[in-house]
Parts: sequence; structure tokens; C-alpha cells
Amino acid sequence: MYSADPVVRDLEVMASAVNYRRWVYGLISGYIGERVVELGAGIGNFTEMLLGRRVVVAVDRHPPCIEYLKRRFSGRVVTVNLDISGPGLSELSRYRPDTVICLNVLEHLRDDLTVLLGIHRLVEDGGHLILMVPAFSFLYGSIDRLVGHQRRYSRGEVVGKLTRSGFKVKDVFYMNSLGVAGWFLNNRVLRIGGESPRQVRFYDRFVVPWLSRLEAVMRPPFGMSLIGVGGKEGG
Repeated sequence: MYSADPVVRDLEVMASAVNYRRWVYGLISGYIGERVVELGAGIGNFTEMLLGRRVVVAVDRHPPCIEYLKRRFSGRVVTVNLDISGPGLSELSRYRPDTVICLNVLEHLRDDLTVLLGIHRLVEDGGHLILMVPAFSFLYGSIDRLVGHQRRYSRGEVVGKLTRSGFKVKDVFYMNSLGVAGWFLNNRVLRIGGESPRQVRFYDRFVVPWLSRLEAVMRPPFGMSLIGVGGKEGG
């Protein structure tokens, strides 16, 4: 049974995508340190992968998500109710993060560059920002509007905004190439009104295991998502 809250419901649907989360974690784990701030943690679907780090701070602006995080992790992570678009972002510096993770969050923000500048000030010297954003403007459609996406990104935009906010670009790459066709069908052709639990489970069980292995051999020239890693140099 899914939550009546539409934000929580969408995240509960995605909770079944276990193989997908492991895929994402495997792609970025080499950049994750010991003092981690996750911005836009939602109900903790990815936060769960971070348990065991010295400090894990899960940040979200949606109160039902914060309550969900508190129940789910029961004190194992620090939970912070915060709108990262506001001035409170700097308060997270008390946790001295060497890693800030921002997965599928930046696309919701009107002024993403200002937030990136704030993240750059937040990250300790030598640390990393890890981003995941939806790719390709032509895929923007019904589900994007429903979940509050302001935009989808090109590779050049990710590189440019990381650079302009002060980060050294360590890596930017596409992932989930086959998801493009399904997203275009659902978003632009059928214009469905939300994620399908059945489709999510099927894709995660039968497609992700072999697709992740294929993309590990050869990175695709396009994909549903872009992952970007920016490093903060010391000095």
C-alpha cells in the first residue's frame, strides 16, 4: 500500500528498484568519503547505501519525507529538514562534509547555479560533489511536470555549471541508455500521470542487471540520466 502523499508515493514506487540503486552506487562509490551529506534524500532509498560511513546527513525539505527517514533509520543517520534553495544550506558546514550527494534534485530548483555555488562553499577541500540529473530536453513530458522538474540537462550544461560553481570536473557521463525509449513513450506519447510500479519492477529485475554490465564495458553516448562529479581543490 502506497502513501497518499504524492511525493512519498513516487519514492515508494522507486524503492523496489534495488538493482538500479546498486548500479548507481557502483558508479559513484569511488568518490564517496566518510562524512556524507545527501541533499534531497527523500525517504532514504539511496541513503540506505551509505550506512557505515562515519557521518551521514540526510537532508530534505518535505516534512513527510523527514518523518519517514526518522522512522526508517531510527537515529543511524542525521536528518535535517531544509530547503537547500534558501540561506540555511551553509548551516550544514557543521558536519564538515567531504562528500555531497545530490541525486535527481538539481532539476527541481529554479536557480540551480546558486545552489551549486553554496554546495562548493560547503564541501571540505579535497572533497567531492556527486550529481545525478535527468538528461535531454526532448524527453521532458508529463511525468517531469508532475514531479516538478524545471528542466532536463545536456552534458555541456552539467560541465558548465560544475565549472562555473568552482568545481574541477572529474567525470560526466550518461547512464541507462535503454530507459530513453521507455521514458519517451510514457512521457511524450502516452503522457501517463506517474511512475508505473509494474514497469519499475520489470525493468529493475530483467533489464538493469545485463544493461549495467554492458554499460560497464562501454559507456553509452546517451542515456536517461547524467552523472557528474566535481572536485573541490584545496588551498
